[in-house]
Amino acid sequence: VSSSEMSLNVDPPEVSVAATGGTLTVKIVSTAESKLAFKVKTSNNECYRVKPVFGFVDVKAATDLEIMRLAGPPKDDKMVVQWAEVPAEETDPKAPFAAGAQQGEVVLPLKAA
Repeated sequence: VSSSEMSLNVDPPEVSVAATGGTLTVKIVSTAESKLAFKVKTSNNECYRVKPVFGFVDVKAATDLEIMRLAGPPKDDKMVVQWAEVPAEETDPKAPFAAGAQQGEVVLPLKAA
């Protein structure tokens, strides 16, 4: 799937963080014509904390995602942002995923050195 077809992107598309730990912020950017719910997963839950794990992005808007890296051995990990289109009146960002409504995902490589 090319990024032009994606309704959701992460900016920047790849991040580096110190293996000794640190916090960085990326943007979740929607190009969709409808409200999107998102869910964030990481390949290394021991070293990464993400806020928020669930949330919404309004039509053609962006929201900040805070990624915190705890001290740990340097390695390459990834964060996956899953997304689903939801009605404008949806208030629970977890509901679409509980119902299996995921429509796509974007992978953000996390490089710790």
